[in-house]
Parts: sequence; structure tokens; C-alpha cells
Amino acid sequence: MNLIKKTLFSFLVMTSSFTVANAQEYGIADHLGAGIGVGTEGINISIATGFTSYVEAEFGVNFMPGVKYNDEATVHFHKKSQPNVESESDMDIKASAARTSFDFKASVYPFGAKNNFFVAAGLSFGGKKLASVTGTCTGLDADKDGENYINVGYNKVLLKDLGNDKYAVDADARVHSVRPYVGLGYGRLVPKKRLGFRVELGCQFNGKVKLYANDKEAEYLRKGTDENAEAQDVIDFFKIYPVLKFSLRGRIF
Repeated sequence: MNLIKKTLFSFLVMTSSFTVANAQEYGIADHLGAGIGVGTEGINISIATGFTSYVEAEFGVNFMPGVKYNDEATVHFHKKSQPNVESESDMDIKASAARTSFDFKASVYPFGAKNNFFVAAGLSFGGKKLASVTGTCTGLDADKDGENYINVGYNKVLLKDLGNDKYAVDADARVHSVRPYVGLGYGRLVPKKRLGFRVELGCQFNGKVKLYANDKEAEYLRKGTDENAEAQDVIDFFKIYPVLKFSLRGRIF
């Protein structure tokens, strides 16, 4: 604990020294920049300001356009009177991914004004729904009091009874609403000239991806077929989401 305190204190002292040494040339928040970019988070728009030649901060919004995918899933029907007897049916499902998220990040330039290499850290928030899955089917052998579901990865997603032997799935994949971020790259948020280019590579830590059906968390089975395993690998991929962004930056004043 003492080592952590000493390290943190040294960092604060060093940062303060950078601020004092560069206050004359790079005033605190005396320049404003804006930019537009594209990458794995979608389309990004942000504004930024500088705090000496070593530190900049930005606030941005990301728009992920809708991506749709059609597939077929196997529906499992279990009657209450015969829970060990299973019948199956096919269901056409539609998966879509579209969300809006916000982020606040700070970029630290270890070499100050001599180089535009940076290390970034911050938070992304909002947009906790990654994707949604919907579909309907007719269950001729279904029992409304029984267990009727589809598998999405290792998750058992229960169906909703619509009546008249019709059943529907309405599920979505969710992550934490606040997600830490770290990254590095090259380029200034507030360029020295009117226009500049910036590239950034990082990771957003989403945590465990959970599936919800009818606003209730789906049961995680921890096992399944090879097909389930492949789908679960895709879901688990989003625990640590890679971020690659290219942006055009401009200095307003």
C-alpha cells in the first residue's frame, strides 16, 4: 500500500511539474478542438481541449449503425407432464446490433510537444445493449406451462407464449453500462495546425456479456453442442472489445 501511495504521489508531482513548465506555452483549456472519426465503435464525434503539452481530454459520442443478421434456431419444447420428453421446431430469428454510447478520455503525451505519441485512458458509458434477437414460431406440441426455449450460445433463452400455439423470443445481450478503456496511438486531439490526423488502438473492458429474455437474465448452462460453443465464443469475444479508430481533427481556436 505504501508503494502504491508513493507511486501515485510521484505521478502527481511529475504531472504538476509538466503543467507548470508548459503553462506559458500551453494554457489550461485555452484551445478547443473537434473531430470526426470511424472505427470499431462506429462513427465518432468529439470535442477536446488541452492541459499543457502533456495532457488532453475529450468528450465524445459514438453511433453504431444497425447491423442485421438472419438465421434459423432450434426451438425445444418440454411439456410439464413429461419434462424429460422433448420435441423440436424451427424458428427464423433476426439479430441486430445498433447502439449509441458516450466516452470521456484523457490522452497523455510522454514526450510533450516533441512527439504526438500518446497513451489514453477513460470511461465509456451508455449503450449497454450490444445486440437483440427476435423471432416467432408455432409450437404444435408445446405446453404453455412447460419449458420452451432456444439456445443462444450456452444460454437458455425462454420463449414468450403469444397464445394460439404461437411463441416468440425477445432477447438482448447486455454489458456493464460503465466500461473502462485504455489505448495508445499517434496524433493530437487539438492539432497544432488547423487540421490533423489521429489513429488510436485500444481495448474496452465490457465485463461478462449477459443475455436477457423478457427483461429477465437467461440461464447460463456452461455446456452445449459444438454449435453452441461457437456461438458462445462470439459472445465471449465482446468481454474485451478491441477499439481501432481513425479520425480527422480540427482546431477551432
